[in-house]
Amino acid sequence: MGYSFEWADLPEPATTARSRHQAHIELGELCRVCTDKYHSLAAAYHFHLNIAGMAFCRDGMRRTGMTYQATAQPFPDWPFDDIDDWRSADQSRRNAYFEAERAASAQTVAGMVGIPEFKLTSNGPWLVGAREIEQALVLYQASSPSLHAEMEGGMTCG
Repeated sequence: MGYSFEWADLPEPATTARSRHQAHIELGELCRVCTDKYHSLAAAYHFHLNIAGMAFCRDGMRRTGMTYQATAQPFPDWPFDDIDDWRSADQSRRNAYFEAERAASAQTVAGMVGIPEFKLTSNGPWLVGAREIEQALVLYQASSPSLHAEMEGGMTCG
């Protein structure tokens, strides 16, 4: 299992390439040209970790107070009968589902500061927003200098 991170708000022309790529996916198509263009333009905005790397990062984030424990709320139920219903559905119906799914992906817990750990422990389509990142960085800066040194020292091989 691995973790893939991508900026939610990509700059142009990567945003347009992602939209085209996703439109093909929604229709159950694979357009190699659109897929390759999207991956090429968005590569600088992707970050990948394997499960061990993510556990290491998550531990450091927890120790510096950047994350908090919470329970994720469920995603909306799939409102379509099958893929044919999805494909034939009015765009406004599909958009309503996308909006509900995006809201669920971006969920936070009122009154909490930082990033909820459930966004970093599962392969859901989670969105970590700019405010969450800003809060987490403030919490990191408030942690001890010795912890900064440990976190920023990196891993060494014997």
